[in-house]
Amino acid sequence: MQALEPRDPYGAALGAVQRFAAAGRFVPGEPIVVTELAAEVGLSATPVREALACLAGQGLIERRRGRGYFYPALGPSEIIDLFELQLAYLNAALTLYPRGLTPLRKAAVAVDPLAGVQTLFDAVITQSSNAALILAHRRVVDRLKAVLTVERRLDASDGATVRTMVSKIVEGRIPDLLGLLEAYHERRCARVPALVAEAG
Repeated sequence: MQALEPRDPYGAALGAVQRFAAAGRFVPGEPIVVTELAAEVGLSATPVREALACLAGQGLIERRRGRGYFYPALGPSEIIDLFELQLAYLNAALTLYPRGLTPLRKAAVAVDPLAGVQTLFDAVITQSSNAALILAHRRVVDRLKAVLTVERRLDASDGATVRTMVSKIVEGRIPDLLGLLEAYHERRCARVPALVAEAG
């Protein structure tokens, strides 16, 4: 007996592709064959193609005219641009914090330092409660998924960077935190060639 297609095949396809991307299922630069992906998720090709087109519009999947869809491979300059966007979003969340320092402190102290700096960044952005900022940051993180995985693997700080940043938040020393974020940004940009080599 053939399985029934879900009521919302487009939504199911979109969710499946997003889950695959988040899980590292796609290799940067890899072609995504619509019919194979559709068979893998148990859907027809049409909703899968529509989902890929939507994600291509968001920049999460690359569409090459006449060649199909590919999982994007980020070059060094694109990675640095995305890191700069993330820094700008963090600056916005920290300098425009209309909810005050209490939610920021609560979000920061809830972060496990060993979970990595990205976990702290996510918490800082989320506590802002600014839906547009949260969505924009999520898109940057999605684009950087493979790079962030490698960055986390190469991070030897043992949580020291996160602990230092959290202490500045707890003390309410946001200008000092902004300085730490800028220094961290410079270090991670300098590591981009190693990240590309490892992720590639």
